[in-house]
Amino acid sequence: MASTNNTTLTLQATTKINSDEGYAWCSLFVAEALFIITLNTLTMVVFLTKPTLRRRSTYLLMNLAATDIGIGAFVMPISIYRRGNAYKLWKVDMAYECFISSYGIDLFFFGCSLLFLVSISIERLHATTNPFRHRLISASTYKKWIAGVWVASAIYTSFTVAVLHFNLLGLYMWYIVAGCVLVSILILCASYVAIFFAVRCRKQPETSSRHARKERNLTVTLAIVTLFCMTVWLPYVLFTFLEIKLTKKFSEEALLRVRNVCEVLFFANSFVNPILYTIRMTDFKKAFTTLIGCNHFQSGIYNSTDEEHSEGMRCSQMTFNLR
Repeated sequence: MASTNNTTLTLQATTKINSDEGYAWCSLFVAEALFIITLNTLTMVVFLTKPTLRRRSTYLLMNLAATDIGIGAFVMPISIYRRGNAYKLWKVDMAYECFISSYGIDLFFFGCSLLFLVSISIERLHATTNPFRHRLISASTYKKWIAGVWVASAIYTSFTVAVLHFNLLGLYMWYIVAGCVLVSILILCASYVAIFFAVRCRKQPETSSRHARKERNLTVTLAIVTLFCMTVWLPYVLFTFLEIKLTKKFSEEALLRVRNVCEVLFFANSFVNPILYTIRMTDFKKAFTTLIGCNHFQSGIYNSTDEEHSEGMRCSQMTFNLR
């Protein structure tokens, strides 16, 4: 969800703003972008190379990771550019058409991210309430749903950019955007509340199978992911739509600092998901640690320890024989 005040970041800056602070914020955002790209790329590699993880349910997770890569590779550089202009680290004017286009990039990837989170919540709700029917859903159905998410986000982005470019609806456009975000959040909340009650009311024998336990663990993991996303999104969304009113009470420097904090939290959502997968999903953790070489390092330590132990035993045996 891009902000209404990105023109403020691009076009307005006061001489009171500290440039050293600007370098610190830009460096933090660069590090965060690299972290997002690296972790989510590794996540994609793990899902693609580990057959046991390439289930239909993980198709949505793979596309969510792809969306996060887009945020780190395209959205965050634009954010860093605007922030550098705001702190007068550089002065590169952006034409209005370019600004609207950059807003379209923001909206497209954030829209995909939100839609995939909503899709995951609905998919988990169906898997919890109708486990047998859920197993019958074909892979092609998932692929069509995923393609629909990308296409829907592209259509919505194109519509919003066109409306902003020609200034057709004015401030009403922001109410439409806010309404879409609110509806998505309500769907997320309703889905996981329904999942909670479905799990509580379910009979124990149905949840005793290994497959049911894995499904329940995946549902809890994705619920944590969604809860964290909503937690870090909320300050950013509220600040975005309240900033016009806050400008009358606070200085530009104070508002810029608040926006920086909100965006750091907001973008953190894109690299926390792989960390949560590693903590909660055993198969993913094993594949991820193997990919980055942790298992090789640990096995090397264990092998060297075993060799030293064996060598010590041989020496002790030789000494005993000599005696």
